[in-house]
Amino acid sequence: MQGSVLLYDVMTFIYAVAVLLYFVDFIQPNRKVNRTAFVLLSAVWVIQSVFFVLRMLELNYVPVITTFETMIFFSWILITFSLVINFFYKIDLFTFFTNVVGFAVVAFVTFTDKGATSLSASLQGDLLVLHIAMAFLSYACFLLATIFSIMYLIQEKLLKEKRWNDLFRRLPALDQLEQFSYRLVMFGFPLLLIAMILGAIWYHARFQHLLILDPKPLVSVALLVIYGIYLYLRVSAGWLGRKLAWINITAFLGVVINYLIVGQFFSGFHHWR
Repeated sequence: MQGSVLLYDVMTFIYAVAVLLYFVDFIQPNRKVNRTAFVLLSAVWVIQSVFFVLRMLELNYVPVITTFETMIFFSWILITFSLVINFFYKIDLFTFFTNVVGFAVVAFVTFTDKGATSLSASLQGDLLVLHIAMAFLSYACFLLATIFSIMYLIQEKLLKEKRWNDLFRRLPALDQLEQFSYRLVMFGFPLLLIAMILGAIWYHARFQHLLILDPKPLVSVALLVIYGIYLYLRVSAGWLGRKLAWINITAFLGVVINYLIVGQFFSGFHHWR
């Protein structure tokens, strides 16, 4: 266990340096600094991947159960998405904004117990792992869609004010930002739906009744409805622009509240993480 904990500490340090270099590049664009940050971020991705494998071997279960594990998994997803998108589309500001959030997540769980966890039989099973993995993949899609929506609002404001500065030149076109946001919500919606179905099946199989009136699944259903409305307005009603961006941002605030507040303080079951 000490090996994986040491690896986590090394990863955190490298991640901090990578985010710092991206911040320097954000303030004063520098190709060499940007490339170094990208290399370090790639190294963080490799270390996190090795960390997951080591932890899985040490604990004998897929490490996406506890708060510490799910947050590191979430950070790993964000790094993966940011590296892939930056590789194909070269959107440095998106990589920076995404990994500010990713590092904040890592920093948030720094003082969480990283030691071995003895799981009861009720908190084990492939369906549970798939439920959690799908849920956090959907959260990542919604977060990235929100980042693109925020970038859309910034770019739109710069255009209206005719401020042709470095920030404007480094942001993609409005239609590209809107398209990225829409596609990520389009992926996130079915992922969250599948996660909820898998969670309901697992809970019924384990406890022989349905988890219907628990606040967290109820809020999750409400969030599905909101994102469904977003998709309907985008596809069928032909909405574009800032209204959809604000709906997207508001919906993700609901996701954050559902996980951090509803799930941890009001749910009768999900607070076990």
